[in-house]
Amino acid sequence: MKLGPIALLGIALAMSAIPGCANTVISLTGSLDPNYAGDTYTFAFTASAGVTVGVQSYGYGGSSATLSGFNAAGQPIAAGGFDTYLSLFSGTGPSATFLQSNDDGLCPPAATDGGNCYDSRLIALSIPAGEYTLVLSVSGNMSYAENYGSGTLGDGFFGFLPADYGGRNSNWALDISTSEGSITPISGAPEPAGWLLGIGGILLISTMKILKPNGGRNV
Repeated sequence: MKLGPIALLGIALAMSAIPGCANTVISLTGSLDPNYAGDTYTFAFTASAGVTVGVQSYGYGGSSATLSGFNAAGQPIAAGGFDTYLSLFSGTGPSATFLQSNDDGLCPPAATDGGNCYDSRLIALSIPAGEYTLVLSVSGNMSYAENYGSGTLGDGFFGFLPADYGGRNSNWALDISTSEGSITPISGAPEPAGWLLGIGGILLISTMKILKPNGGRNV
């Protein structure tokens, strides 16, 4: 596994309590390596028992189709990013095992761009308590573990990749939300290098971007 440059990202983290559980909303924005479409972004977290986790991408079509016109952090997300692919693994690090993936979600809540609805939406229903890793990549760049039906995150990714992100930019934006429970980002994956300005504030972190060979099938 080859580690790429450190990217500084802004995360808005908000938590609200409802009877019996604490739900989580996390907004992430960033960019993959503009010169290498095989780049990926990983987000590791700990989940409470029975939580449902939803992940929505906005980088391709932007956030204009949401009820507010913004992401969960109140930021307008511009269209123009790449066609995304989301993969969820159980565990963290090279030994994490593939669970599920998504290529294209629905519009709305995502917005179309050029008539295409290419933002991903992944829903993980009532997952067991434990550690998980979410991987964001370019569509067509899926894990060996998914393609071959066995294997781990450490086996890497492969695929048919547009050298220039299909003529689009390398920006991405994700909203991660939960119901019937909560998730907590795992310290060190990504590695904290900043501060949290209270609940609903901004947590600045540094992340290591993984560069690997890359691909897979769509779920």
